[in-house]
Amino acid sequence: MTHPYAPDAHGTVPGTVFVGGWTPWGTWDPAAGRPVAVPAPPAAAPAPSRVLPAALLAGGVVLGLLLAAVVGALVLRGAADDVGRAAGEAMGASMGDAFYGGVTEGYYGGSGGVVGPVEQSEPVPPGELGPDPVLDGYAQGCFDGDLQSCDDLFVESPPLSQYEEYATTCGGRVKAWTVPYCTDLD
Repeated sequence: MTHPYAPDAHGTVPGTVFVGGWTPWGTWDPAAGRPVAVPAPPAAAPAPSRVLPAALLAGGVVLGLLLAAVVGALVLRGAADDVGRAAGEAMGASMGDAFYGGVTEGYYGGSGGVVGPVEQSEPVPPGELGPDPVLDGYAQGCFDGDLQSCDDLFVESPPLSQYEEYATTCGGRVKAWTVPYCTDLD
């Protein structure tokens, strides 16, 4: 004999009724004396993911900041170029005034050449300026009247050397640093 409260083959204790008539195995059929299988309720839809929209929003913010930084850099670069150009022109004018005694405006023309008169004297022989035969050749050409040789000597000579000093005087024709290029004396 079985115990009156022993579960049957379906695991249900006879006479047990769950609230609302629903059991974990279905509904209770009192006529059959056992639960009746009912399809399980549909699974709840998964909660919408909040990660993807948040990632898209963060990506949009980062992209917007990057774009703003690039545009800002381009705008500032253009403004900095203008400011730098204006500052360079102002510094050039003031340096020219200091260097040339305030006569830079009429002294150098738009072509880059000397406009005003430059006091010149007879060339001075180069003498012994250093051990470089190529630079000695430029110095001799400068003395002989080839003013391009004077400019070449300046470009090719070591800074602060006797070659450079000779070149800045255009072979002794002018005071040092009087003209930007000896060929301007032509």
